[in-house]
Amino acid sequence: MSADALASRSTSPARSLAAVEPAQRTAAKAAGFLFLFNYAACVFGQLTPSMIKGSGDFAERAQRALASEHLYRSALVGMTIAWASIVLLSFALFVALEPVNRRLAQLALFFRLGEAFVGAVTVIVSFAVLRLYAAAGGVGPFQNEQVHELAKVAASVYDSGFLIAMMLLSPGSFLFFYLFYKSRYIPRALALLGVFGTVLFTLVNVGLLVFPEYAGTLQYGWGPMGVAEIATALWLLIGGIRPAPVLAGGVVNA
Repeated sequence: MSADALASRSTSPARSLAAVEPAQRTAAKAAGFLFLFNYAACVFGQLTPSMIKGSGDFAERAQRALASEHLYRSALVGMTIAWASIVLLSFALFVALEPVNRRLAQLALFFRLGEAFVGAVTVIVSFAVLRLYAAAGGVGPFQNEQVHELAKVAASVYDSGFLIAMMLLSPGSFLFFYLFYKSRYIPRALALLGVFGTVLFTLVNVGLLVFPEYAGTLQYGWGPMGVAEIATALWLLIGGIRPAPVLAGGVVNA
């Protein structure tokens, strides 16, 4: 047997790697950063108003919100930036995963864009609630009780809008994680965790919309998806995507 034949035989087809374009690598690292950036902006944007308002009746919460109005507004701007970062994140994931399946990557992109647009509307509602806080106890066409009821309605609109945005997130996230699984750009176990987390996330959001009285319990179902996203973010940012192993003839090794 010739040396060339031996060399050919010693090379396993699974060791042949599909090419990953530089643009995909750059987009994957950008996606990793944007995942983490989005989480940081969301934590600031969502927790800060709650911490400022604290507990108590409507008048007390309104007074505390107005006493820290600039910080409160900064938090709402942070949420706006968080929703805007979803657009960039979705596009980065699309660029990284488009070669795997362009149509599915496009569909995932459209769902995530819908999430960002609906989510941005919830920030508008939050600014309206702040305006109602300013109207509480002031001179105007509404009594304080009426302002309180309007604020409760606006808060309900915010909650429903946020959950609808999450419902749009679900199929987009599912498809992106499926493409990661199919491509083997990240460990398959991590991609499967993302798929499982997204399915559970969807069921939880449906439950929250239908049974809001169980929100305190159901919200823990968001955990697996959060773990999957943060782990994927770190993998993409630090390690990047790896070429998928292929069989002879350029067929991806499943």
